[in-house]
Amino acid sequence: MKKQTQPSPENYIKTRARSLPLEACYINEKWKDLGLASIIIVRKHTTGNLTIGIYLVDIFALGTKDTFFRFNVEPLQLEEILEHASSEKMIQVDYVLVHNIIFGANAFAEDNGYKVCKEFTLTQNILEEDTDEIELMDIEFGKDGQPFLIL
Repeated sequence: MKKQTQPSPENYIKTRARSLPLEACYINEKWKDLGLASIIIVRKHTTGNLTIGIYLVDIFALGTKDTFFRFNVEPLQLEEILEHASSEKMIQVDYVLVHNIIFGANAFAEDNGYKVCKEFTLTQNILEEDTDEIELMDIEFGKDGQPFLIL
């Protein structure tokens, strides 16, 4: 009998993460004022465990600066992840908002000659596909429409 191998977490995210139901989305409370959004997307496996995408997004210039994931973690670990995601309070929000922030900031960055972090190639698969099905929101990127770098 041939032993069945499990796909790697990276392969699972590339091929199947979008099929998991969205459980919750979080963002730091003062993201607009700070120009920096800490975003957490939670998807739920049939086992009850979670796959979590974590995104640090610079809405003033650089788009997604950093991103990583936690694969198939127990639900109790979500609280710990939320505590460490930002120095300010994380609030639960609608998916459409965080989708618009991430993809809008990335487009703004790329339009201004900046590249988003390479890890986004993988973690974008935890997000819904960026199609016309997602309502477009009017979010200001940059300062007065121009990139604004904070050093």
